[in-house]
Amino acid sequence: MRSFFLAISMAFVYVHGYAQNNQWTVKAGESIESALGDSIIYRYPQFMQGSVYFRDGKVSNALLDLNFVSGEMQFITPSKDTLAVANEITIRYITIQTDTFYFDKVYIELIHANAQAKLGKHEIIKLTDIKKEGAYGQMSSTSSINTTKSFYSDNVPYKLTEKTAITLHKEIIFFIGDNFNNFLPAAKKNISKMFNQKMPAIESFMKEDKIALDKEDDLVKLIDLLGKE
Repeated sequence: MRSFFLAISMAFVYVHGYAQNNQWTVKAGESIESALGDSIIYRYPQFMQGSVYFRDGKVSNALLDLNFVSGEMQFITPSKDTLAVANEITIRYITIQTDTFYFDKVYIELIHANAQAKLGKHEIIKLTDIKKEGAYGQMSSTSSINTTKSFYSDNVPYKLTEKTAITLHKEIIFFIGDNFNNFLPAAKKNISKMFNQKMPAIESFMKEDKIALDKEDDLVKLIDLLGKE
């Protein structure tokens, strides 16, 4: 089994996916894992050969995959169990096939880079809403529920009742990184904090090219600018 912590013991499952906004509703289900499926929960369709590079110079090779629900990088043990990579603070970076991942509070997949700056993205499936069944079987949103079951999303535990429906959605957050692999969300104040000396050129460029900090193509252009001496 890939993700024992995803299980939610309930009566039945219903999942509806919206292609445009990556949103799913899970009603009274067997498990989020079986409801959403591996193709949604994981970065890759199956665990792929990868390497974990540690800050002390050690390298560990394993079958790896990134779990978008828990936010964990997971690996397959020799006994075929699925576990999460621990002590992330000791990780320099991780490679899976041709992809590279950094850890700075969350896992960030490298999109574009040069000697001065990096662009990465953090993908996570998060809880949007919890609805509890009330009178006559009607569902209503609730922020406080008395529960016996739970699941984890982005390392945050959520407890659920047996008659609870949850709505999940996928978020993509872009990050800007420096040459020391420090990352911050792609916001103007963070760019200023990391590249203060280049801010006059950055502000002029962003204004002239109408750069949007939530669009990957625009952020690639910004990284290219930051890479210029």
